[in-house]
Amino acid sequence: MTGESRFSIGRATSTISAAKQVAAKWTWPEKTPAEMQTQLETITGNNTVSPPVVGQEEIADQAHRAYDRAHGTWLTQLRDLHDRTVQGLNMAKNKFRNDPGSLAVLRGLHASSNTPEKVLADALAWESAWNQLAPTWNPTPANTLAAFKTLRKQCAEDLQTALKDAESANREEAAKLEQMCSDLEDVNVAWYSDATRIFSIGTPEGDMIRSTVPTTYTPPQPKTPPAPAPTTATGRTP
Repeated sequence: MTGESRFSIGRATSTISAAKQVAAKWTWPEKTPAEMQTQLETITGNNTVSPPVVGQEEIADQAHRAYDRAHGTWLTQLRDLHDRTVQGLNMAKNKFRNDPGSLAVLRGLHASSNTPEKVLADALAWESAWNQLAPTWNPTPANTLAAFKTLRKQCAEDLQTALKDAESANREEAAKLEQMCSDLEDVNVAWYSDATRIFSIGTPEGDMIRSTVPTTYTPPQPKTPPAPAPTTATGRTP
């Protein structure tokens, strides 16, 4: 959630409080304080009612955490695939070091990639060579051709699909949250505009509204890095 959105939520809380305080004299025709509260709770949620209201903030957070989990799982399995490729390919080059025909198949294969796309490409090339040279040979009991194929397919298809789905859901819920906060801010601004016309400066209500409802978002200032410590003529810190 952006800083502006958090400001809008805080402003809405102050707006609703002010609206309740002046309700005996004036109620905004567009929304009652209760309706404004309901709109706020569609974002923040409400655990004090039964059943609890799950707000969009929590929904978006859940989608973000699901994306992080999917991304972490994919990267973990990719690392395993890369490690198995490195192990199998290097052991195969050593096993067939005296076999020119087999070495010709392995020549040009690498396992030093540092991007997911290259890891998958290297794994596919090694899988093809492995299947061609010695499909029943296993670098280790756990690193079999069948297990390697399953892992590579999982990384290239299943986990990537799950990641893309989670990424789409994360973007969708985050965009929905920002739109709801934007709509909330529109209500904040409109209520304040009308309320300050109804209650002028100098009236108890007008002064209360102007002093308790924030109207300007101030972004946080970037942190200034600490100044370097002074050094002596020898270049040492005193």
